[in-house]
Amino acid sequence: MWTADWWWDVQGKLPAGAMIVPIILLLDKTSLSVFSGDKKAWPVYLTIGNISKDLKCFEKKTRSLAGYHLFHHAMSLLLQPLVDASDDGKAMVCTDGYLHCVHLILAAYVTDFPEQCLVACNKESHCPCCLVQSNK
Repeated sequence: MWTADWWWDVQGKLPAGAMIVPIILLLDKTSLSVFSGDKKAWPVYLTIGNISKDLKCFEKKTRSLAGYHLFHHAMSLLLQPLVDASDDGKAMVCTDGYLHCVHLILAAYVTDFPEQCLVACNKESHCPCCLVQSNK
């Protein structure tokens, strides 16, 4: 991305020592028919554009562990407002038109098997409770 002319044009307008961090948003419509009939959802993905795909920030043996830590840290930041609303309650207008103190709770976390393993800090296709090999 940093090889484009627009990048250098914008970079040239910034003060010395400043840098561009381009934000890339991706929206990917997906069907929720398995869970709710013909409903659709539009997950939003966000990344930054000045990371080379060839960049290797971690040694191969520590890369997956760092990825797990990053995932859990990002999820804790993302869900912190929900934790606060659950503990303290939030004033919201309900369908009856009145203001109520509601306590939001995470009632379901729907994921595929690989994501379940990630959330559980479990190596995919390995049982954390027994010593049975994954090919058995």
